[in-house]
Amino acid sequence: MVFNSLRFALFFAILYILYLALGKKWRLQNALLLAASYIFYSFWDWRFLFLIILSTAFNYHLGLMIGESRDEKAAKRLLVINICLNLGILGIFKYFDFFLSGALNLLGTFGLYPGSAALKIILPLGISFYTFQAMSYPIDIYRKMITPTKNITELGLFIAFFPLLISGPIERARNMLPQIAAKRTITSQKFYEGCWLFFFGLYKKIVIADNLAKLTGEVFGAKHSVFGGSDMLLATVAFALQVYADFSGYSDMARGLARVMGFDVMVNFRTPFFASTIPDLWQRWHISLTTWIKEYLYYPLALAEFNGKQIAPWLVIIITWAIMGLWHGPYWKFILWGVYHGLLIVGYSRLRPYLALAKPKNRFISGAWASIQTLVIFMLFSMGLLFFACPSVSAATAALQSIVTGFGSKLHFNMSMLATVGQCIVPVAILEYMQFRADDEMVHFRWPALARGIIYFILFYLLIFYGDLHAQKYYYFQF
Repeated sequence: MVFNSLRFALFFAILYILYLALGKKWRLQNALLLAASYIFYSFWDWRFLFLIILSTAFNYHLGLMIGESRDEKAAKRLLVINICLNLGILGIFKYFDFFLSGALNLLGTFGLYPGSAALKIILPLGISFYTFQAMSYPIDIYRKMITPTKNITELGLFIAFFPLLISGPIERARNMLPQIAAKRTITSQKFYEGCWLFFFGLYKKIVIADNLAKLTGEVFGAKHSVFGGSDMLLATVAFALQVYADFSGYSDMARGLARVMGFDVMVNFRTPFFASTIPDLWQRWHISLTTWIKEYLYYPLALAEFNGKQIAPWLVIIITWAIMGLWHGPYWKFILWGVYHGLLIVGYSRLRPYLALAKPKNRFISGAWASIQTLVIFMLFSMGLLFFACPSVSAATAALQSIVTGFGSKLHFNMSMLATVGQCIVPVAILEYMQFRADDEMVHFRWPALARGIIYFILFYLLIFYGDLHAQKYYYFQF
């Protein structure tokens, strides 16, 4: 059941009527939302619902034990147990076959061939997202940022809240639990903002992402490709825009759904393609994951000592990014994608002083220089996404080689379709540029009514005539 389907529209309409009917009875609202979240997940595969319930149970009990512990060492041991349980479940269902295959290959290098083995377990939908979200709860308790809840329904709703359950944003317990454990106020402003976020996210998904997916699928999905380097370059750029529209569209819709119910969920994308440096881009792209990794992995790893020495800062960055790549899936191509971005960030940190010296003094030239930097960063980011677009490392390498050596090749790309999608991208690009300049995603609410009306009409018109209404799944569901 995807957000861009009629079935979900019916599901949410019934739920929202019941939710509003409960009025100020927020505990009953919590129970209703928890039941609805479990029903929502069951539409995907009810068999894996037990994992969410199991995660809720042991995080709840261990959270209480960590919070009640007066012994620092005992609390730390409980936290380690909790983290091992969370990562253990994630590891079994997502990474077991990957590491088993690696171990068997390693034995093979020593002349030992124990045979092949694999569990071939189905990957439970959203497990990477809700596991990381659940882990923030005991860690925040251990760090004294929150006190453990004594209401298991509240924790269950935090872990399984249906707008965030499948693809995030990955929320923190310290942000969501206080909202869950209190009466929500649904103001007219929250309602309008929530409706806008959902509509804007829906537009990005079904008008831009789903149409671009048809174009990129033709290039990257071709077994006997007739597409040359020019096609690959266009497809790479189109794929970057597709992934952004798809994932940020989902995040906007999730935040919109939460907001009309009175919840404030963290921003997950903040006009990333206007960034002029790689670090700035990653402060704007998938923010809920990058900040989670920074807070719960990068800083502890940077401060850790081994034999009285800390790990070199550049190596911490590479390791962190490799792990973030692995989070996406048990494939070497994702790990290499992470290493690639780690190297870009390390390289930028080395070049930053020289780039500062090279910045032009003239205002006009400086603006042109910033635009060039933005374009270069976008292209570097897009090239990294070849590890996602292509089925293997070798295919990604071949695609990159094709771009470099066959740039002037004859185009077979569907240019008329690309032009159609391009005109649908224009209003989004204008809106996001205004958001970027004002550093405010709701900047259009301050525009005159006529300007807002024109924007709404254009988006609605394009959505009706160019939207893919076949309820396509979201790209990030596979992670």
